This record gives sequence, C-alpha cells and structure tokens, in this order.
Amino acid sequence: MDTEVFQIYLDELTKAVPKSEGKRQLLIMDNASWHKSAQLHWYHFEPTYLPPYSPDFNPIERLWLRLKADWFWDFIAHSSRTYRQTLPGPLKSFIHDSPKTASICSIQK
Repeated sequence: MDTEVFQIYLDELTKAVPKSEGKRQLLIMDNASWHKSAQLHWYHFEPTYLPPYSPDFNPIERLWLRLKADWFWDFIAHSSRTYRQTLPGPLKSFIHDSPKTASICSIQK
C-alpha cells in the first residue's frame, strides 16, 4: 500500500459515493503514512483520523484477530507467495458471511 494506490481507492470511492449536499462525508482512517500524504485529492470527503494506538476504534483489527484465531493459529508463511495463496480463502469466508462479519466489526455502545 502506498499513496498512489490509496489515491486510486479515493478516485473509485468518489464514483461510488457521490457528494451529498448539506452533509459532511467523513472518511475515518488509521494513521498510516499514505493516508496523510499532502499529494492526496480527497474530493468531497473529509479525512478524520483515529487516535494513535487505538485498535478498539478500528473494526478491521477485530476482523484480523478473528482471521488469525480461526485460520492462521498454526500457520507459518515461509514465503510471501505462500501467504498470498492462503489468504484469499479466509477472506472470502468473511465476504460471503456478511452477518458474521458485521457482528465481529460492530462497535457496541
């Protein structure tokens, strides 16, 4: 991941989520360096950053914990190729079970 790839994401997000007049459109992110590049064009989105070291506020962190517990508890990747070949299956399991994924990633009040 880098600034160039993240800009492509912003470009595609803008097409998928048009500007909504009279409403703030926040994009909440962690503090990755590519999220803070001065070169980024944010369109109509307002970048908002999570506090540093706050995994409880970042739902994807809970998803990664569940992936590790369910699929990778005894997995050792001896190469990046092995990891790239293994990761799609577990990720697809979350994509195809959206209620489970939503429950893992929800933030309880």
